[in-house]
Amino acid sequence: RAESDATISVVARLTPSVVSIVIEEQYDNDPEFYTVGGGTGFFVSSDGLILTNKHVVDNAAAHYLVITSTDERYEATVLAKDVLLDLAVLKIEGAGYPAVTLGDSDTLQIGETVIAIGNSLAEFHNSVTKGIISGVDRTIVAGDFFSEHTEVLEQAIQTDAAINEGNSGGPLLNLAGEVIGINSAVSSDGQSLGFAIPVNAAKSVVGDVITYGRIIRPWLGV
Repeated sequence: RAESDATISVVARLTPSVVSIVIEEQYDNDPEFYTVGGGTGFFVSSDGLILTNKHVVDNAAAHYLVITSTDERYEATVLAKDVLLDLAVLKIEGAGYPAVTLGDSDTLQIGETVIAIGNSLAEFHNSVTKGIISGVDRTIVAGDFFSEHTEVLEQAIQTDAAINEGNSGGPLLNLAGEVIGINSAVSSDGQSLGFAIPVNAAKSVVGDVITYGRIIRPWLGV
């Protein structure tokens, strides 16, 4: 009962911080936008900065729409994409948004209860699933059926909480309501094999965008 109450409390507090991301495109000379996919993100600042996966917003020709838990809709600007991690930061206009608390992914334990909130199948907004941490420090190669692009996720968190298409970019939460991972990939070869980028790897990304308006990565060319 205590775990159930904690889960209900976390979901109630964090759902307003989670947004659905709708991907829209135009075809030829058609002036209308058509929905071609979707993902998830969450507020990391009260002035509208949203963290998500890079692969959710990787199409420079697409138009991105953010839908809040109260069904408010905003046009989003892609501020930054990380060259190393599958992470990106969006911005919507406004203020007073409920930013999440970032936890410490270095202290995670196998068997710890976690909660995922996301736009499952790009259709079911704010879907909630629960599971445990099944493994840490996993290295996987992530891709999709629609492109040849693949990306290596290192030190990934493995969870059996249901992660589906559309959950990408959403938060993986502990029972204290802290974000400990960013849901990024799922295995199509097995069952209950979801993977998340540890939040500690994303903290510098968020900090850079808040401070400098862009992601700063040292680069040595030889």
